[in-house]
Amino acid sequence: MNRVSAASTATHGTTQPTVSASDSAVQVRAAEAVTSTEQPVRLVIEAEIFTDPDGGPDSLIVTTDTLACEPTSPARLLDMVTDARTQLDQIERMARIYEAEAALRTILAENRLALEEWDTATLSPLLRDHLAVFCILDEGLRVVVVPKGQDPVERVTEVARLIAYLKARA
Repeated sequence: MNRVSAASTATHGTTQPTVSASDSAVQVRAAEAVTSTEQPVRLVIEAEIFTDPDGGPDSLIVTTDTLACEPTSPARLLDMVTDARTQLDQIERMARIYEAEAALRTILAENRLALEEWDTATLSPLLRDHLAVFCILDEGLRVVVVPKGQDPVERVTEVARLIAYLKARA
């Protein structure tokens, strides 16, 4: 009997707290994640080639979260595998977003920076399409500004790049 199985469940939803910009009285609401979901992504699929102990023909058996040990055709199982890959991509994306958000919180805390998300819809297309991150460092005000709705993975990359640039200039 050959058996292959996979099961994964992931969920994601974050709200970041208000953070302080250094020791000043300035408070900035940290941005929420762009891609968050209330629903978990669940994947359960198990497949096996069942050998009949009485000498009958082998059977391809599949078990999923909605099917229990059902015989199936190779074409149907391959369709299920294609669907499962889509769900695995969603789970991977969820993990990357969570990782980026955690890294961003760490970077902001280590550098005593607050994060503010600005709506760039009113900017000219030239500015809107090219704005990734900028910062305000003035008289105790330490704020990193990012576009509203920016992808979390892109956001942490841009903030890290900005901080590296600022440290190199110091």
